[in-house]
Amino acid sequence: MKQFGWILKWALTAAMAAVLAPSAAYAGCAVTPANGASFGTVTSFAALNQAQSTSTTNSGLTCSGALLSLLQVGDQIDATITSANGGQLTGPTGDAIPYTIFADSAYSVVLNRGQQYNWFSGALLNLLGIFGGPAASLPLYFRTSTNSNVAAGVYTDTLTINWTWNYCAGIGILGICLGRDQGSGVSTFQVTMTVTNDCTITAPDVSFGAAPTVSSFQPVSGSIALTCTKGMIYTVGLSPGNNAAGNGRRQMASGANRLQYDLFAGGGATVWGQASNRVAGSGPADGTSVNTMPYVARIYNDQATPPVGTYTDSVIVDVRY
Repeated sequence: MKQFGWILKWALTAAMAAVLAPSAAYAGCAVTPANGASFGTVTSFAALNQAQSTSTTNSGLTCSGALLSLLQVGDQIDATITSANGGQLTGPTGDAIPYTIFADSAYSVVLNRGQQYNWFSGALLNLLGIFGGPAASLPLYFRTSTNSNVAAGVYTDTLTINWTWNYCAGIGILGICLGRDQGSGVSTFQVTMTVTNDCTITAPDVSFGAAPTVSSFQPVSGSIALTCTKGMIYTVGLSPGNNAAGNGRRQMASGANRLQYDLFAGGGATVWGQASNRVAGSGPADGTSVNTMPYVARIYNDQATPPVGTYTDSVIVDVRY
């Protein structure tokens, strides 16, 4: 009996050890310094017309171990995101660019500010495959809204994430949880975008038509239309062209032959230049309105009529701010 009792006791002890022995799976989470997210540098018109996207690979929570293999009913990793600027990137003039936060790279799972989300539930659970390796951090994704007419500058927002977690950190071979990882913390990081000045320019070609002599060519009226970044103060110059004469006049060319002409700002007597006689915009641009700058193109009639041919030149519209 003593021997049998000893054997029975030994068997029970061995069985209990097998139940209590943890599996190789173990997990632990901690709040770590988060990585900021940058939309990079974009023009004001790109910010206005196109949604911009970016992400952070580490929003502040790093976990080790295969969390999904340890998942138990009631486990949770909760995150509540708040924004210093109400979900907007704000710039130096007070302009703002709204943006949305997403949990996935497909930009389909929206994370609303101020709402608590459990990453162990619903659609978010499917995203936790990132925790299949030895260590991983939770990423976040960001996309701006269109129709943001803003001035140039650096636009920022500060996000704060309150983390709390409580989940089974180790499981025995019969599925018994051997211990729970519980904790909380706060991560903070910036979301940024740099917006640069830009202009859209419409400058139709000028055609003088055909004439037998230089004195027969009539002046041609035209205009250059610009829409520039909100708040931008600028001047517009016109280059001397590809064939400028020694006396400073612009020239069209046909082979080695030349036909002198010029572009006069506003239809007056002042040649519209590049280094000098630039034309100022009508005031700070508003980002959407078109500023029209008229000119008159004239062929000088104090030159000899050149040989028959088609004469051309190219002029650069030079915007400075």
